[in-house]
Amino acid sequence: MKGTSVNVSYVQDWRAVQEKIRTEAWAKTVYDTLLETTEWWVHHYADDPERITGWGHNYFCEACGSRIDFEREAPHVNSCQSCGHANKGARFDQAWNYLYRDEAHKHVFYAGVLYRLTGDDRYPAYIRSVLSFYCDHYEQLQVDVPPGYVGKIAGIDLCDAVGMIWLLQGMVMIKETLSTAELERYKSKLFDPQVELLNSHCTSIHNISCWMKAAVGMTGMFFGDRSYVERALEGPFGLLRQLQEGVTAEGFWYEGSFHYHFYCVEPFTYFLLFARMYDVACKGMDEIVKRMYVFPAELVFDNGVFPNPNDGWPNIALTHYAGQYEYANRLFPDPAFEYALSRSYEAYYRPTMAYGGMIENSPEGWVQRLLFGKGKYAGEEMLRVTKNYPASNICSLRAGKTTLFMKYGLNTRSHAHPDLMNIELFDADCLWSHDISSNGYGSFLFLEWQRKTIAHNTVIVDGVDQVCSERGVVEQFEPERNRIRAKAKDVYPGVDYVREIHLQEGYISDTFEVISADEHQTDWLFHCQGKMETEFETQQCAPIGSEFGYQHLMNLRVCSTSDSWSIRWVLAERTLTLRMEGCIGTDIYVFEGYEDTTAKKRSGVLVRRHGCGAVYRAVYTIE
Repeated sequence: MKGTSVNVSYVQDWRAVQEKIRTEAWAKTVYDTLLETTEWWVHHYADDPERITGWGHNYFCEACGSRIDFEREAPHVNSCQSCGHANKGARFDQAWNYLYRDEAHKHVFYAGVLYRLTGDDRYPAYIRSVLSFYCDHYEQLQVDVPPGYVGKIAGIDLCDAVGMIWLLQGMVMIKETLSTAELERYKSKLFDPQVELLNSHCTSIHNISCWMKAAVGMTGMFFGDRSYVERALEGPFGLLRQLQEGVTAEGFWYEGSFHYHFYCVEPFTYFLLFARMYDVACKGMDEIVKRMYVFPAELVFDNGVFPNPNDGWPNIALTHYAGQYEYANRLFPDPAFEYALSRSYEAYYRPTMAYGGMIENSPEGWVQRLLFGKGKYAGEEMLRVTKNYPASNICSLRAGKTTLFMKYGLNTRSHAHPDLMNIELFDADCLWSHDISSNGYGSFLFLEWQRKTIAHNTVIVDGVDQVCSERGVVEQFEPERNRIRAKAKDVYPGVDYVREIHLQEGYISDTFEVISADEHQTDWLFHCQGKMETEFETQQCAPIGSEFGYQHLMNLRVCSTSDSWSIRWVLAERTLTLRMEGCIGTDIYVFEGYEDTTAKKRSGVLVRRHGCGAVYRAVYTIE
């Protein structure tokens, strides 16, 4: 490290950004929105040291499970726009307080960007006001969050780290306007105590530690403190070890979630940009981080939507992480990033579950595209083929317009769902059957449905959640035939699973074998989009369970048969038909189940059998 001087600008050519705003309609739209939202904070920012910050995952409606829209001018309202319910109480108010500070931190960065584009001194003044608030009141600030995650500013320690990184990125934009005395005050009154807090909380290989260590290191680079940079990079839980131990050989973050994969690689991305600016050697970090961005581009469905195993936000797509790909393309350009960005904007845009009024993505993109991106991207089709990722316990089978994603094991129980052998099915721009993942961890839907085995396309034994297993084993893999046979041991005590999938375009053969020496009840599940139609008669029936998600099966009907049967789901122009080979003593239950809120439902089928093991042989055709 060569000190506090910046060797490379955050943005290589600010005049080029100004030219984009002048000549490109999308860039002008982004700039106007950036200006509007930041101006509000410049004129209205007024924090209060008496505010207690809480857990952001509590900001979900207690009535319907939807995320509550943050209204920056309306503390204590907490009204759900989905169902109209007014959520009252400290847990919601404290979550609002966290969101207020989170927005203020992001707008420090935006104010820095606007200062570079306009030279308006009001933007550095806003940044100073936020920093001074924390310096003046740091000891008074209070949080109310789960034990083990206690921060100081924004609720949990993770959110403190995220906030510090936004602050530093705004500060670096205006650094030449800050006096030596100001810098010394900010460091001693705010950043030094935050570094000590965050560094002491880094005790594992985990996405939270990545954010905290990145904040420590970026603080060191900005203020010229070599010791902070070394503490960030080195040690058993430093950034280098996080990448070496936390990223699989294929480039997937070991927690097995695409959202947490992106969430984990994000702080590394900011850290690497600072490292280039301050001439800090990162010992091979670039290569691993680049691989972490290439990996998701290989697995995304053709419509830009991701498979979504384990915890994470629902319905995630490339458009939600376009900003990160803009940074990646700035740091180490690659055709995979051009492909990802070509499927992130305009027609590929999908609304995000962003907190607050800040536009984190839009059809035109957001601030990252303004700074680093362009109007059109190469977008050549990547050669995305059938591929198994054994170190990541997942597989993607592809034939023409049909893609099947399969999760057959875990690397950790952190953020894991109990759903080994779960599958997701995409065909011709339709995600027929997807993993709903999860939303806020304080939501009843997360606790009672989304993180239960029953909400996935797998098998439940004896009506209880799977015991989270570790690694799966691929017994056979034939990529040229789009065929995989995978095994998971001890999914339940003494119960193994084997699932064999053979994919052709518009056709999937699926054999699911439950291996056990003892007698059990087994429930095979498939959830699907579209209007359900059955060719067999069903009768209304009583609930078949009161916990483990069974209590949320709605409009439950049943048919008992030993014969082969079929069921179909119909959309406007396509039909998916499921056919299953008969077996003596089979009960077929059809139902409706929730997705990410109680307002969104899809239909499904549960096939129940009893015995020492079971074999479910199914075929799906899409026409």
